[in-house]
Amino acid sequence: QQLTEQFYDLWKINKELRDYDFKKNLEQKQALCEEAEKLDAEPDVVIAFRKLQELHNKWREIGPVVKELREDLWKRFKEASTVINKKHQGYFEARKEQEKVNEEAKTAICEEMEAIKLDELGTYAKWNDATKQVLALQEKWKTLGFAARKANNELFARFRKACDAFFAEKAAFFKKIKEESAENLAKRISLCEQAEALKDSTDWKKTA
Repeated sequence: QQLTEQFYDLWKINKELRDYDFKKNLEQKQALCEEAEKLDAEPDVVIAFRKLQELHNKWREIGPVVKELREDLWKRFKEASTVINKKHQGYFEARKEQEKVNEEAKTAICEEMEAIKLDELGTYAKWNDATKQVLALQEKWKTLGFAARKANNELFARFRKACDAFFAEKAAFFKKIKEESAENLAKRISLCEQAEALKDSTDWKKTA
């Protein structure tokens, strides 16, 4: 009789503790459902997705609830999760599509840059016009977003190489022109000095 009473006392305590755990777990999981549902209002879908992963980790750490509520509670949490997951998936699909558009635009800029025939820019005017074109392409490049990482790095290196080649050739051209101008100036000064040396000569025939 005594052992039977002890058994039922322990059984009652165990049931009370289990009921308490069920209640506590229910409250915690309901709170997680509410947090998951609020994530729909988060403007940054990446942040919302990360927070959702944290909520799922917490969910797994919480014990069970009464069997009658278990399925409905999980369904509620799962539905809130589906909303965020779809947003997250849509965000990356849209970003991938935009990256493709950016890649095509950057490729076109590289092609336009490489189409400039440096060997045909033989005058100041032509170099200045080409420089305006290059600067415009650089500004257009800045307005474009990223392409996929690998393609973006390759395209940037390609564009920078073309720009570096252009400005190096331009610098060489203007250096050459400056040197030729200095040489021509020296020749003209020499002619001036020769003419000035003749101005006082009375040997008219030879001087003429």
